[in-house]
Amino acid sequence: MAKTINITIKESEANLKYLLRQQTKLLQQGRIKALLLIKQGKVTYTHELASKLKRERKTIYNWLKLYQEKGIEAYLTVSSRGKRNEKLSQEDKQALTAKLQDPNTDITSYVELRHWINLKSGKDIPYYVLYHYCHTHLQSKLKVARKSHHKKDEQAIEAFKKTTRYNK
Repeated sequence: MAKTINITIKESEANLKYLLRQQTKLLQQGRIKALLLIKQGKVTYTHELASKLKRERKTIYNWLKLYQEKGIEAYLTVSSRGKRNEKLSQEDKQALTAKLQDPNTDITSYVELRHWINLKSGKDIPYYVLYHYCHTHLQSKLKVARKSHHKKDEQAIEAFKKTTRYNK
């Protein structure tokens, strides 16, 4: 059996329309639309309201329960996820910029750069944070050449270079 909406809306229809125009987030707009449709008497069941707003019936039920228990202020408050803690401070970012722009720097890899910034700042900055910041914001490309094999014969390399057909 369908669940009827038994809720009294304290705000006037004009006030709800004003609130609807003031909202910038889609979730808040949807919540106000739900109250407005109920106030206008256009819906009588939660499944009708859910289909009009393209939301799940359980979501509509939770919205109306929140409105009944806590009022319009809590109803319109949408909790967003928290802000990330920045692992790199402004001082660290400035130091990285200066170090990477220095032509006399001895740093050739992100591992060395990470070790240097960890010693300088006293924090343990993860590799991926450092790499992402340097790669996206500073457009740096630190690369290390592969190590040469310890059994490599230098004379054989020179002989190979002399005998290639492009060097003739």
